[in-house]
Amino acid sequence: MRFTRGFLPWSATVCVLAFLSLVAPISHSQGSAKLKPHVSYDGPALTFDFPGVKVGVAEYEEGPTGTTVLYFPTPVVAAVDVRGGAPGTLNTDALRLAYDDPSAGVNAIVLSGGSSYGLSAATGVANALKDMITDAGNFDDVASAAGAVIFDLGDRRFNTITPDEELGRAALAGARPGWFPLGARGAGRFAMQGLGSEIPQHSGQGAAFRQYGDTKVLVVTVNNGGLVVDRKGQVMRCSHPVDGHCGPIADAIDAYLATLGKPKQAQADFEKKQINPQGLTRNTTLTVVLTNKSLPVWALQRLGVQVHNSMARGDQPMAEGDDGDTLFTVTTGKAVGATISDADMDNLGILASETAWDALLASLPQLPPKTPRSNLVLTPKELDSIVASYAFSPDAIAEVRRKGTALEIELTGHATSSNYLSVGKPVLLTPVATDEFEIAGPREDRLHIDRDATGSIVGITLNPGLWAVHATRK
Repeated sequence: MRFTRGFLPWSATVCVLAFLSLVAPISHSQGSAKLKPHVSYDGPALTFDFPGVKVGVAEYEEGPTGTTVLYFPTPVVAAVDVRGGAPGTLNTDALRLAYDDPSAGVNAIVLSGGSSYGLSAATGVANALKDMITDAGNFDDVASAAGAVIFDLGDRRFNTITPDEELGRAALAGARPGWFPLGARGAGRFAMQGLGSEIPQHSGQGAAFRQYGDTKVLVVTVNNGGLVVDRKGQVMRCSHPVDGHCGPIADAIDAYLATLGKPKQAQADFEKKQINPQGLTRNTTLTVVLTNKSLPVWALQRLGVQVHNSMARGDQPMAEGDDGDTLFTVTTGKAVGATISDADMDNLGILASETAWDALLASLPQLPPKTPRSNLVLTPKELDSIVASYAFSPDAIAEVRRKGTALEIELTGHATSSNYLSVGKPVLLTPVATDEFEIAGPREDRLHIDRDATGSIVGITLNPGLWAVHATRK
């Protein structure tokens, strides 16, 4: 039977529609409800003076996840340096070809969450740029967007909502000059950091700007992997700081190395939970280094290598087998015929490297204060009212049940263990405030009881606030 013009016979069409009606409800990624991109200019941000680049961010709060766009109204020459063993990138091969003609450069660099799925945000940016170009079909006018992604799925949230074309378009539409949001924003919306057995801590995106004479350097980064370390070698974020300090990175590495001598089974369990690759770009630092200094392409490439090397001082470890570490270098100046002396190249490398360290430090989000604990005792009736099944997704169901005079919660279904709950391992819930519990464990995560206008319990939320993960009462 011959089909023409892409149409199926009526009988086949009916079968396809029937099949789609069956499988559609199964998906819990973008889902049937239309997701609305969230664009905001509130919160901590870096302001800077760097003509030639605009920054836009957009997020899906339902994830949460997001996208960050660096838009260049005039195409720029760029290079790329990939260090991680599991990169998720788009159009980076073109940047390795070392063309110094801006017409062969890029219009935008897009950083996203969502692992490889999130690369579609870069496609969305390219298509939005196409709509802005008068003769978009001309060979010399085709818009180009390079992209890279972090892994922000799996153990940190129970859904597969990822940045898509619409989110990329929204980020581009909201782009503005001289501004970069810091912390849990854009591509860093649900970034996390940790090392080995260190309990993962919330991370985000950062930026820094420095100027020496007429030379400007802007560095933006999304840190989703190693521990952030300051210039004195101190870890900046940990689970249980002592007198506000986390200690030196050397101690953290020593503690990690000590686990390598554990019994085989204990080490196997540790590796299964913490180290083995679990998809593209599980631990990743994405960085863009911009300068207004006119540079030949070889100098852009060397600058990227130097800055990427230097970042291992402030982000440890880097470039592991399951990392997607990717660094773009961009000049908004000319590249054709540009020259630079060895001394100037060295100075630019040092300036950019220190700016990158500043950006890493700025990536740490401000943590919202936790509700202070109170000696709250719930009545049996109050406890029983909370007992129920709560669905984070079709594959992740949390069972809240009575355990004597207290409550416990257990993750069931086909979901993998998360940063908060482990499948088949119930943990106690301790009331700390009205409708708020603490989940027993080293993370000390909070669980909030969600109610409707009538006071009826409709769901639960893990860690209410910037990194909220919601479940609906079944």
